[in-house]
Amino acid sequence: MVQINHEKGMVFNIQKYSIHDGRGIRTLVFMKGCPLRCRWCSNPESQTFFEEIMFIKNKCIGCGKCVKVCPQKATDAKTFEIDRNICTACGNCAEVCYANAKKKVGTGYSVGEIMEVIEKDRVFYRKSQGGVTIGGGEPIAQPQFVLNLLKECKRLNIHTAIETCGYGEWKKVKEIFETVDQILYDLKHMDEQEHLKLIGVSNRLILSNAEKIARMDKEILFRIPVIPGYNSNDENIIESGKFIKSLMKFNEQIQVELLPYHNLGADKYTSLGRTYQLDDLKSPETEKKEHWNDILESCGCSVVR
Repeated sequence: MVQINHEKGMVFNIQKYSIHDGRGIRTLVFMKGCPLRCRWCSNPESQTFFEEIMFIKNKCIGCGKCVKVCPQKATDAKTFEIDRNICTACGNCAEVCYANAKKKVGTGYSVGEIMEVIEKDRVFYRKSQGGVTIGGGEPIAQPQFVLNLLKECKRLNIHTAIETCGYGEWKKVKEIFETVDQILYDLKHMDEQEHLKLIGVSNRLILSNAEKIARMDKEILFRIPVIPGYNSNDENIIESGKFIKSLMKFNEQIQVELLPYHNLGADKYTSLGRTYQLDDLKSPETEKKEHWNDILESCGCSVVR
């Protein structure tokens, strides 16, 4: 099991001026590490809990500096590709690569260091009713650090949101959901066996936690990534709608939004030495999305279109 340092959180990006991850203008903190392995993940650099080196080959100018500074001799002298079996992600190659072909992803941040970044954006929060969103990866996989960050934001009256799949032991994550203001909750597939096959884990914990969270007085947006041929059949959309509708009796603030598949993160897999499994998959047409939205509304759901 990965040992997380609770003094610092493993973060792979802090994105300013985000407008799609909660209300208003937001600072989005991407936590690194996730227990799920969605085949369509658009941020593969978020999956592991440790530092990694990305090699963006089309940026490489062939200067060879990365080869000279690698203490593990993990960089090929001709292709400049990285031997992932011996690379320790020390970052020497990224430091000397002025073309930015080699890039280190994953940095340990303290709550104070992240708050210094957030403080610079507070003027935008006030004018747009925005705030801070913690995403990933899976933020509740680093529960103590994320809770500490949320509490510090709360102390400063900064609105908070979390993007999560809900896969975490309830006693370890309960206080996170009690503390945060808005919850963006992913549902991948309603069938347990299909979920296990596509994602690598059962959906029982995810659905159980969703029901517990629905009983809280929170603003909740369920988000369904719709992947053609994987979870896009009408049966799964209907079952998703029925499940969400069943939770609305506890909480009238619950809404649902569809996130149609895109392949914008496909090149990242190559830069990490991995293979993207859905290379030939196309984004669904607008008419299909409207059809799925109609199904959810017919189930009695409040749909964000």
